[in-house]
Amino acid sequence: MDGFPHRVSSFIFAATWGLAAVLSSLAALAADPSIALILGVKGSPFDDALACGALEAAKKLGLHVDLFAPDHFTGESQAPVVDAVTARSPTIAIISPADANGVTRPLKQMADRAAKIITVDTVVADPSFVASEVITSNIDGGKTAAAAMIEAIGGKGPVLVITNPPGSVAQDERAKGFEEGLKSASGVTYLGPQYQNDDPQKAAEIVTSTLAAHPDLAGIFSTNDQGAIGAITGLRQAGGIGRVKLVAYDSAAAEVNAFKNNQISVLIAQDPKREGEMSVEIAKKILDGQSVEKQVLADTVPVMSGDTAKADRYEYKSDCSLSY
Repeated sequence: MDGFPHRVSSFIFAATWGLAAVLSSLAALAADPSIALILGVKGSPFDDALACGALEAAKKLGLHVDLFAPDHFTGESQAPVVDAVTARSPTIAIISPADANGVTRPLKQMADRAAKIITVDTVVADPSFVASEVITSNIDGGKTAAAAMIEAIGGKGPVLVITNPPGSVAQDERAKGFEEGLKSASGVTYLGPQYQNDDPQKAAEIVTSTLAAHPDLAGIFSTNDQGAIGAITGLRQAGGIGRVKLVAYDSAAAEVNAFKNNQISVLIAQDPKREGEMSVEIAKKILDGQSVEKQVLADTVPVMSGDTAKADRYEYKSDCSLSY
């Protein structure tokens, strides 16, 4: 009996110490949050600009962001990166999903471990566990591209789409919006999409083979910068520069140069740096316990032929040092 009070006091001490340790850990987490930014792929002008925007915003807000990215723009390549980030137990993960379905499972597992998920530029198929999405209206962007194409080709002739394989929601929606937009022009023949998977060489091959099969090809719409860069190469090889009108999503440096040299007729530009800033601003609100909108829209801007000043304004620039 004499030892009982001692045992009780020891138990209370241990319990108190354990609670204090937990509270200390939570306080440390709140004081030093971990934010991970998972890009779609290394080396993409769009992703680099997005990362620079995120880092700039983080610096202004007193936050630190760690960068991660796969070597290829596929869900298969990005999923292991997500798993590796999950092992680090981030407070918040900002991700540009390479595949709407391919990274949903690992992202859900990360969310199950209490991480808050923010998607930027693209989305996942099941966003139920996502805190916020920063996106552009890709359907509307595709329709804008279609209207520009119809004007560029005089409302008639065969038109091709070069895009990524199905799975990237952003690219899928751009192609869908473009197809819908073409329906207003009865003289346009839609040849459908062909897939290049962020491979300019493949895009060039698509263009040369399509021109061989359809020498009257009037226009090409590329849903991203890599497809556009390859399409220019293919048009040059086939002697189609100027004759075949190219409408291209994004405004990477190579695209802007091609636009100024009349190799691209219209650019459908985004503002990835601003998207990166917005995603970190949302992360800060979450850390501060504020409510955030489920979906935040970023702008898409058409850059019409000859408007070099606007092309310069929206050129994707990596104006910071990136370390993965």
